[in-house]
Amino acid sequence: MVLVLAVCSIALMAEKPAKPLRTQDGPILPRRELLEIVGAAQKTLLADFYWLQAIQQVGRANTATEYRDVYFYADLATDLDAKFRYVYEWGAITTPFNLGREQWVNVDLSSQLLTKGLTAFPDDRRFLFQLAYNKMTYDGDHAAAADLLMRMSTFPDTPPYLLQLATRLYAQAGNFDTGLQMAEMLRDGAEDEESRAFYEHRIKEILRERVLTQIDGAIDAYEKERGERPKKVSMLVSAGYLKQMPVDPLEGQFFIDRKGRARSTSGLYRLEMYDQAKKDELKEDLAAGGIQLEDGEELR
Repeated sequence: MVLVLAVCSIALMAEKPAKPLRTQDGPILPRRELLEIVGAAQKTLLADFYWLQAIQQVGRANTATEYRDVYFYADLATDLDAKFRYVYEWGAITTPFNLGREQWVNVDLSSQLLTKGLTAFPDDRRFLFQLAYNKMTYDGDHAAAADLLMRMSTFPDTPPYLLQLATRLYAQAGNFDTGLQMAEMLRDGAEDEESRAFYEHRIKEILRERVLTQIDGAIDAYEKERGERPKKVSMLVSAGYLKQMPVDPLEGQFFIDRKGRARSTSGLYRLEMYDQAKKDELKEDLAAGGIQLEDGEELR
């Protein structure tokens, strides 16, 4: 009998927690104002309770909506205890949900928790970095991500790769002047020759990316007005979409790939965040017979 009861107890405890009552907008939770009055003396205990509810919600979540509900428990817990640091980070990491093919939802709620956490912990590096990751990876707001990384750079012992990443993000966002000013500042303040050489090269990469962006704009205008894509950069010059043949600061040769995007032989990959799909496409172009350059040669 004891063995049977023990097995039944284990089976019951192994079950997922029962689903809470909810409306279309989220789980049914007590009003914050009520908790402030009724539980004023036990706010931290109530915060712990809703923190446990958030953990249980992750245990039973299988859909985007169910993962979204984690936010509501975490939000209430941090309302009750604004210094409950771990809830902000944990809730922000667990709330986003991948629908497939890297289509993420609930990201806005994740960023809201992090922003709320930064109000209570303005110098928290983990919050800043996670929010920068959200902006960069999910939202595609590269300028906002770069601003957050720059904010982190004011702290002591900041890893140098964060500043390098910020210059790349500013360039990808089209904020070339900001990226250049930052790279020049880092170059001038570099304490070793290797770092100085890196930022000198990054300055040229940003200048090249600015020219590539201008060529991209000319390609789009050409295709829109003429109904076909130009095959060479020289066609943009002769047709008046570019005033003159652009010059690569890194001494490469500009060309248009098979997808209609401007590139240079000085660095086939653009100054942007890593994208394996784009790199695979470029490899396929090269494997398909090379890309025609202005001088008649093929790039392989």
